[in-house]
Amino acid sequence: MKKILLIIIITPIFALAQTTCQHSFVMNDSFGDGWNGASVSIALDGEVIATASMADGSTETISFNATEGQTVELVGWVSGTYNSEISWSLYDGANIQLASGVWGGSGYGIANCTIPTCPVPEITEWSMGNYDVYMNGTNSESVVQYIIEYSTNEFVAGDGTATVATFESFPYTLTGLEHSTTYYFAMKSDCGGGDFSTYIGPDPWTTGFVLGCGESLSIPYGSNSSVSTGPNYPLQWDPSQVTDFFLNAVTNPGSGVTNTITITGQTELNYDFVYIVESESGDVLLTPTSGVFDGLEVTGVGELGIYIVSDGSVDSSTNPAYVPVFTLSCQTAGLDDLEDNLFTCFPNPVDDQLIIKAQKNVDQITVYNMLGQVVLSQQPNSLDSSVDMAQMQTGAYFVQVSIDNSIETVRVLKN
Repeated sequence: MKKILLIIIITPIFALAQTTCQHSFVMNDSFGDGWNGASVSIALDGEVIATASMADGSTETISFNATEGQTVELVGWVSGTYNSEISWSLYDGANIQLASGVWGGSGYGIANCTIPTCPVPEITEWSMGNYDVYMNGTNSESVVQYIIEYSTNEFVAGDGTATVATFESFPYTLTGLEHSTTYYFAMKSDCGGGDFSTYIGPDPWTTGFVLGCGESLSIPYGSNSSVSTGPNYPLQWDPSQVTDFFLNAVTNPGSGVTNTITITGQTELNYDFVYIVESESGDVLLTPTSGVFDGLEVTGVGELGIYIVSDGSVDSSTNPAYVPVFTLSCQTAGLDDLEDNLFTCFPNPVDDQLIIKAQKNVDQITVYNMLGQVVLSQQPNSLDSSVDMAQMQTGAYFVQVSIDNSIETVRVLKN
């Protein structure tokens, strides 16, 4: 009888080691009195592991352990008394920022414990313009290029939904943005050969407010604990006296056009101030003014700068009445003023047809959109011309008129 030797080979299965390390959630309060009842929960892979709140003070950090590859997320925001004072940042185990924001913002990232071989972008300056953003930072010899992603919608960095731009080194200006718009930005370094850093962001930033002829801007404003105002705030404002604004907006009527800002609504009396400056001359048209604005009118020529300076006390979130409203009207030439102007145009704003009347034949009419793109061009060679704007999108346009080797441009609002 044969004996069958049965050899059973047992292959041990070894679990791959996974690295766990300390991550952190940093809470900030601009007024310095804590989160006033507000809170948020921190979840790993969908399971809540901690709830964050701050009883008092300006900043506080909560540390928690997370394993590489886990999803870190903020969930379940609870409202407090002064939500507008709250900001926060989420960091991984290599002290790289995963996300940041304000109360109610979405915090999302992937847990990481490994210091990357490709360094993350080191931003030293970030300045939003009306149609662009200027960024500066510390350049690294190991970085081939920087990759920036941006969108007007919240997104997860690297998910393919955002617009992508690249640049080789700091400083860099990203152009082609829309005014008065909040964008979310994320960025990473590319060290070549498929070696990338982790992302920083996405973080929200808003381009400057631009007010066109016939447009209104109703703006709730927030507290700013870094600004000290009060009854002794200087009435004769100088640019060097204030560097920290809540709002910096400009009017855009066109060069040399007289425009009037009408202000209604109100701010906190003696603590939250509005002032207006004529950009080209630097003249202060409205010295710092607070309280109720009962149709106050401020008139200047060309671009006007509108500023709001607020201190760290109550604001629009605590008193809904504190919402100033700015409405812009532009002076257009009348038919009796032809001797002082190349032409006159009406109506402005326009629904369909823009009428142009001149004393000499109009050689060329060119209509530009706000991006500087030509949307219409015609050579009427007549005193009276009609520009068909019926099919143009609602918004502001520049109408450039050439007469006898002279050119004049007006800003027209299309309804």
